Amino acid sequence: MALEYTNKNNVSLALAVFLMYDNYEYDERPDSISATGLIRPLRQLVLSKQNPALLKTVDIADLVSTRMGSAIHKGCEDAWTDLDNVSNALRVLGASEDAISRIKINPETIPAGVTPVYVEQRVEKEIDNFIISGKYDLVLDGTLNDYKSTSVWSYIYDSNADSYIKQGSIYKWLSPDKITNSYMNINYIFTDWSAVKAKADAKSYPQQRVLTKQYPLWSIEETQNWIQNKLAQYKLHSNTPQEGLLECTDEELWATEETFKYYKNPNKLDRSTKNFKTMNEALVRKSADGDVGIIKTIPGEVKACRYCPVVSVCTQAETMLTEGRFTL
Repeated sequence: MALEYTNKNNVSLALAVFLMYDNYEYDERPDSISATGLIRPLRQLVLSKQNPALLKTVDIADLVSTRMGSAIHKGCEDAWTDLDNVSNALRVLGASEDAISRIKINPETIPAGVTPVYVEQRVEKEIDNFIISGKYDLVLDGTLNDYKSTSVWSYIYDSNADSYIKQGSIYKWLSPDKITNSYMNINYIFTDWSAVKAKADAKSYPQQRVLTKQYPLWSIEETQNWIQNKLAQYKLHSNTPQEGLLECTDEELWATEETFKYYKNPNKLDRSTKNFKTMNEALVRKSADGDVGIIKTIPGEVKACRYCPVVSVCTQAETMLTEGRFTL
């Protein structure tokens, strides 16, 4: 799929050439859905199908995160497909020569005693007249590993846990012979990590720029049931007008919780007296102050819409934009 680019922010030539470099393996088959596509909200899937032109135009500046992620993935792929590099690294890390000799990269068969390593393998499977495809990052001796370059915020709040588990489970469903363990490793590379913040908050802030966290995977049966249900909903609503589509949930929107701001003096609204997580807590404080103040409900901030390719035609996004729940 050839993309059309805009350069609204006058990105320099040096950066523009890099940002416009696209080696993604697009699948033009109309019945094909990628693992990453399948886990997207149903509303986004349907609106993308109904508005294909929106997926073909992108501003160069909006590609920074994508290209940074791609560059990291390419570097990891190169490192793991260079057997000499892998051997040297394992040697430095203390592996025995026997263990190193057992490593085989992307083997077609697995003789006894071999430790298989699969790197950037594309797989697909047909189900219910659809083709589900995916390309996983790395499988080490049966364990799926995925690299994620992301913000510290997403790690602290684990905001993408559900997506990671779904994506990993689909990969296992696609390659049960290679991905044999019931968990996956997400290898975080933080894009906004701060040594100062790490020192100030040793309890919740990650103490290093790279971390690995383990997530459970669904069973093959659970994953297949989820896939079939999602495909059935997609098929049912593929031509449904927006007003008939379910709205994205707060979880899908990466929405923060709403806040209840209490102002003891109704005439001074520039700064709240105290913020509360629940209306009941705010009402208790208001009552304690003799019911003289007011409470304002502040809707949770929505983050996912900023990255949605169909935000410009989505009526739900339009409403939330008007409410001030996010900015473009």
